[in-house]
Amino acid sequence: MCMKFITDRILRLLFFPLIFCICCFSQNKNDRFIECEMFPVPEFAHNGSGYTAIEAGLDGNIYVGTAYYGSSAHLVRFNPKTKKWDDIIDAHRITRETGTGLDSQSKFHAKILVDADGIVWAATKQGNENFVDRPEFGESSTGYPGGHLFSFDPKTNRVIDHGILRKQEGIMGGSIDRKRKRIYYWSDPKQHFLIYDIETGNLRDLGTTGGYPRYTAIDNYGRVFGTGRPGIIWMYDPLTDRLYDLAVKLEGPGKYVDPYAMVISKDGRKIFACAIGGDYVMEFDLASIRFTDRRPDTDGSIVCRHPAPSGPEGVRGGDQHAGVLGKDGCFYYPNVANRTPYLMKYDPEKKKTECIGIMQIKGQPDFKPLYAQGACVVNDGTIYMMFISAGGGKMMPYSIVRFQRLSANRTLWR
Repeated sequence: MCMKFITDRILRLLFFPLIFCICCFSQNKNDRFIECEMFPVPEFAHNGSGYTAIEAGLDGNIYVGTAYYGSSAHLVRFNPKTKKWDDIIDAHRITRETGTGLDSQSKFHAKILVDADGIVWAATKQGNENFVDRPEFGESSTGYPGGHLFSFDPKTNRVIDHGILRKQEGIMGGSIDRKRKRIYYWSDPKQHFLIYDIETGNLRDLGTTGGYPRYTAIDNYGRVFGTGRPGIIWMYDPLTDRLYDLAVKLEGPGKYVDPYAMVISKDGRKIFACAIGGDYVMEFDLASIRFTDRRPDTDGSIVCRHPAPSGPEGVRGGDQHAGVLGKDGCFYYPNVANRTPYLMKYDPEKKKTECIGIMQIKGQPDFKPLYAQGACVVNDGTIYMMFISAGGGKMMPYSIVRFQRLSANRTLWR
């Protein structure tokens, strides 16, 4: 009896500290921080917002397209060495347009693209959307003229306005085929797939894609992919010169949610993606495309797998607006849940996600990088992300942030 009493007492004494340690470990393993440097976008170029328009140029600079609601969007350039900004394009000044509100060239929304010669391509979109009435429809001479395509040559500092791509519609998406010298966009709000030939300046319209993909992905064969109607991935194949609707066949746990950010894998065989509110990282297997497996309203099918949760352990998928393929072949994306901005990494070889940490601004621990909109990576593996203003700029000014050599290929950087 005495021995049992002593044993029970020892177990009680060990039990509560053990539980305490487990709880602390469970809480703290998601509470590590990843520090990043913040570089606010010049205030003259925006009123607190920007979108997917960020890319690293071949010249080593970072190009950012801003949003200035009701006025003129800007393309600005950040020099990582000097940490200085340059104003490259003032959309209204170059186009000589004076529209306001919805009719202004107030956004560089589409992904900025860089061709094989290092020329930077950017396209505008209307602002202050009225999604109910869509007043830009129609033939009003005072309405939104349409999104312009611009090019900038860093070698000569020359900007060219290549004109409006589709009348009364803005330009979104964005992929480039450097081999064929083509640029691909889609229009908003009617979602037409547009092909621009860099050498000839010819523009072709292949009709509607039926979806709103902020990101599009292009593989090694020049095929372009984007989010279509619910449960559909559309594909453009340059060999057949046509669009296909592919029904998604989900393999793995959870529920399929249409992807938002999409990137092609390092080997070009898969698309990695995440969805707003999606609980899983997504892998679209391009080898699984079947044209024999079709429904009456589709041309074939594609398999999507859920290889790993998209959030930290115990945290569901939250706001996942941006994504980028690192130089190490891993997929990096932000996941904001319960107003906590986690930076996530998906390793396709291990089929696992890792919470790198809660994003924290160097020297500004009170700032909250909550609203990531775009991302890019430079040759040494450094990742840049664009964050719009949080709390009217008090919690976070509209900025790009830098994660130094975060995705460096360790076999090259040892």
